[in-house]
Amino acid sequence: MGLESVLKAGRDSGYSTVEAFEEKVVLQECDGAEGILALHEVRSDRLLVRAFREAGDPLGFRLSSPDARQVRRGFSELASGSVVDRRKNFAPLLPRSVDPVRLDIYDPEIEAWDGSQASDLRERLRECLVTFPGLSLKGFHLSRALRKVYLANTLGLYSKYRRTIFQAQVRLMDRGCVLEISESRTHFRDIDPQRLVARGASLLNALAAEPEEGIAAGAEILVLAPEAAAQLLKEFSDGLKLQPSASRARGIAASSRVSILDNPLLARQAGSVPFDDEGTAAAEKHLINKGVAVAAVADIRTAFENGGASTGNAFRDERGIFPRVGFSNLYVQPSAQPLARMLQRAEKGVLVHLVKRRDGGRPPGQRLFSAYGHSFAGSEVTRPVHFHFVTSMRSFLLHVLDVSRELRFFPSRGNFGSPYLMLQARREKEDALFV
Repeated sequence: MGLESVLKAGRDSGYSTVEAFEEKVVLQECDGAEGILALHEVRSDRLLVRAFREAGDPLGFRLSSPDARQVRRGFSELASGSVVDRRKNFAPLLPRSVDPVRLDIYDPEIEAWDGSQASDLRERLRECLVTFPGLSLKGFHLSRALRKVYLANTLGLYSKYRRTIFQAQVRLMDRGCVLEISESRTHFRDIDPQRLVARGASLLNALAAEPEEGIAAGAEILVLAPEAAAQLLKEFSDGLKLQPSASRARGIAASSRVSILDNPLLARQAGSVPFDDEGTAAAEKHLINKGVAVAAVADIRTAFENGGASTGNAFRDERGIFPRVGFSNLYVQPSAQPLARMLQRAEKGVLVHLVKRRDGGRPPGQRLFSAYGHSFAGSEVTRPVHFHFVTSMRSFLLHVLDVSRELRFFPSRGNFGSPYLMLQARREKEDALFV
């Protein structure tokens, strides 16, 4: 059933404005660390509808494998369950059109996919393991997804795009310690087995070693590797969304070294899209520019409630009907400085490879993390270290001393990226480290 028919059914049911979002996905997965790979394929087709009356909040429903009868019944059930609401709504703010954007997020090689590519990638991973004695492959999973999105509304919008996502997941073991890591790319050939194995080896080296608890006095300089820094950015990313209050403070939000952007137009990135799930055109956005908060991301509803405009950050998740505020490619802007120069400047400290959030009775806004890494002095990396630290979003960003040039992205319910970040930590109690 075409989206035009869905919109017509909504208008015929008495709704003044109707929006229809359809997503078709073909997902193929391959599993197995040894022997013949197990292959299976899943196809899905979901329709999400948002319907507005002249006033009041929108109503909505979702369907799997929709047909005309189900759509008519969906609108009928909405009408029977609705109540009178005279509040002004944001239906007139829905986009009427969106300019086409040529975005490199589709890999044509997916059309010739036969499963042999997965076997080849697994073999290349095994070859890379040879250079890391003691490291073994315990699990392998490769998925490739073709996602087609169609969006239309009764104000005149009709647009679509397609995107491919390839995700390699591997389970590695070293000295009895097992770690699962993944890499997602829009183009299959961008998955680098050497990079994936080296990343896993680095993380396992920090996790599997016999670390000395805590860090030495005077070594409170932390250099967060991109994966650790991106994890912290993800943990605090809600603070970059437009808040319910119309008055959002502007001013110093971070160190002057820090700029944070959300950019859905990056080529070959997993979070890139030509428009969001409401049809607002994609655009690069500075959220923090050299330490100053300049914008917050919003969808149409949040912007309407706060007297602003959508930033093109409305995205639907797998379970919801209506879009919610989210991110495309959120990242800390890199500098031109290499990591080696940053380590020389620090003289000594801890290179943190991995952080994990821990539950704890912290005050609102503060969070407790476990950190795994290695001490360093100059350019020499020495003993493994495991410690805990406490930080908040404001404190984390304010204590960034330097930023490197090596930007890397890590998809995880969004696509979060960062270069290496050098932070100044402080010790307020004997066993407590604060950032």
